Amino acid sequence: MDGFTSEEQRQYEVDGYVHRRGVFSGAECDRVVHYMMDLHSGRKSLEGFKPREPNEWGRTHNQHLYDPMAMELLLHPALEAPLRSCFGDEPEGVQTMYFWRGSEQRRHQDQYYLPGCAAAWIAFQDVDERNGTIWIQPGSHRGKLITQADFKPGPDGSPAPLFGKHYDDAVDELFAGNGLPELPVVASKGDVVYFHGVLIHRGGPILDDGSYRHVMANHYVALGFDGWPYGGWPRISFDGTRH
Repeated sequence: MDGFTSEEQRQYEVDGYVHRRGVFSGAECDRVVHYMMDLHSGRKSLEGFKPREPNEWGRTHNQHLYDPMAMELLLHPALEAPLRSCFGDEPEGVQTMYFWRGSEQRRHQDQYYLPGCAAAWIAFQDVDERNGTIWIQPGSHRGKLITQADFKPGPDGSPAPLFGKHYDDAVDELFAGNGLPELPVVASKGDVVYFHGVLIHRGGPILDDGSYRHVMANHYVALGFDGWPYGGWPRISFDGTRH
């Protein structure tokens, strides 16, 4: 798949996200959903995947490190060129998260956890407000990034700007101070949303109790990014090279 068009590039720079339609086929999406439901139910076993209780639907983290299917999705060829447009550089995969259901996670910025990152958020089913889609604040990526250093004492022992505050509360204050509207991502099966790692977003409320929201969120950094703080955490190029 091609990189961003000039209009998409402008949207990414101004709004911090690009929504691409129909990147994955219906058959590809169904294959992933059936596979993940089989893993969850125990119909399929996989070394590294912890068996789940029937009502345990929390996301997986870094499933690609032990699961060829997740690695295939992290390095899917359709994602490479758009991610190159995000960075202006070659992308390297650093994290996968699979969601069977909505997370209802509070507002946050991905680069707080994964410095330098951008995301590819893949919908394997139709996703909207009913089943807990993500809500984003377009343009918030052009504002402040809250970092872990903001909560620690400075070199001279003086309190950092956010010392003593809870991270989630600090992001809510930043969100309010931005004065920008928030909107839900309404995605169809097979869509991919690319978004900047400083963009403020959250997992929306699940209005249909018990509904599924099969989504995979992949995170990437640029090949030339030298601020990666996790030395033992592999960065994987689209050709499979690790460093």
